[in-house]
Amino acid sequence: MELSAWFEDLLFGDGVAGNPAVVTVIGSGGKTSLIWRLASSDHSRVAGRKILVTPTTKMLVPPPEEKLYDRYYDGITEGITKNPIPGITLAGCFNEKTGKLESLPLPALSAIITNRRFDGYDLVLIEGDGSRGLPLKAWAADEPVVPAFTTLTVGVLPLCPLGKPISESLIHRLPLFLSITGAAAGETLKPEHITAVITGGAGGDSLFAKARGKKLLFFNQIEDDGALKQAREIAGLLPLDFRAGLCAIIAGSVQRNEVISMK
Repeated sequence: MELSAWFEDLLFGDGVAGNPAVVTVIGSGGKTSLIWRLASSDHSRVAGRKILVTPTTKMLVPPPEEKLYDRYYDGITEGITKNPIPGITLAGCFNEKTGKLESLPLPALSAIITNRRFDGYDLVLIEGDGSRGLPLKAWAADEPVVPAFTTLTVGVLPLCPLGKPISESLIHRLPLFLSITGAAAGETLKPEHITAVITGGAGGDSLFAKARGKKLLFFNQIEDDGALKQAREIAGLLPLDFRAGLCAIIAGSVQRNEVISMK
């Protein structure tokens, strides 16, 4: 199934207007790509939706020539607090030294999204996590940053590192990862290690420890039947009570705009 169509049904399938859908994307290996895939989907453009894209940590800014957003708000002017207009608004504080977009103050972001005095945004897409460009990570106590007004937390994980040696070139916060999974540096990455990262393993924070709203697990970069089989294996290793707390488990490819529901 088309990935953007699957999310369209999840977020807007009931056809009920009202509070905005606030999606915070966490994890590694495809967060930013997923956000822009959903923001620029044909479904939202046809519907004339007002969409806000912003980080609560840091995110890469697409080059202007890609034309992924219609306007940019830097947190200084007051324009964003007025009635939004259809299209995609990118909001945040640009750091010229790092080349990344940083978060607006969370109280200000909350006021923008939850302000009932004007006709607000239909969809808010938030990048709430960072992995320093590495495919996997473990989570420190102060991350990810998921705002209280989030209605859906999407945890993204790629499975392409499976079978590779566990190292700092593969995993952000490697010592914490080793502690949670019980793995050793240099050992081959196995499905059991991914499962431990998702659930919190041996006493660590799980992928969804800071989640708000509904929780969705997304195995990304599933490019062939072998990877899909691995995704099914990891999903099957998750404890039943953990699975019960998820609204869905999906596997697919942001790049290909494809997804398969596994729950």
